[in-house]
Amino acid sequence: MVFGAAYATTDLMAFAVRHGTGYLRVAISPDVADRLNLPPMHNSFRQSGQGGFTVSVDARYAVGTGISAHDRACTARLIADPNAQPDDFTRPGHLLPVVAGPRDGGGESAVACQALALVDAAGLTAAAVYSELVSVQDPTTIMAADEAGAFARSVGIPAIWMPNTDPQHSRSRNGRNTMNDRHVGENPAPVFPRTPSGGQQPAHLAAVVPILS
Repeated sequence: MVFGAAYATTDLMAFAVRHGTGYLRVAISPDVADRLNLPPMHNSFRQSGQGGFTVSVDARYAVGTGISAHDRACTARLIADPNAQPDDFTRPGHLLPVVAGPRDGGGESAVACQALALVDAAGLTAAAVYSELVSVQDPTTIMAADEAGAFARSVGIPAIWMPNTDPQHSRSRNGRNTMNDRHVGENPAPVFPRTPSGGQQPAHLAAVVPILS
């Protein structure tokens, strides 16, 4: 599941925790990581340009332990705030920023790249909260594509198929390369068209993206 970090609410974050693994990440660009002084967990990805995990963070103010849905929503919004500064965060924390890498690079940074493509297509600030969804049919596993589509329809959010060029994710877990409602190729803009200049932008974007499994 993916949604715009700038519009993370307590309810939306609680929804992600309830239906996901609780392992929430925020996709960001390398520029945002540099501006917020978020160093990589491992120093190799900055040299290779592949992206990857930075140190985890919490918002410094207006939060408690940092783990609640309210606190993680505050942290997500702050990460997306273009005026945020490094001192606005404490480290380590309970939200994991991930620097987006090449879409064809594979791994976590490629997923972050796709999440950013979705929020950018919706005209939102380029930071995206994302998480795998836990299967309702078998809570010990992650949702496969078909179940993710059914789940999306049941809760009223878009279900989107984004092809992943990483060979290990070239097919959904159930072997079917189809999704139900909408399909997104290299350019997701036709699925979430930008509103005309000066128009009302969507409050947030929530989407089931089965490649997260």
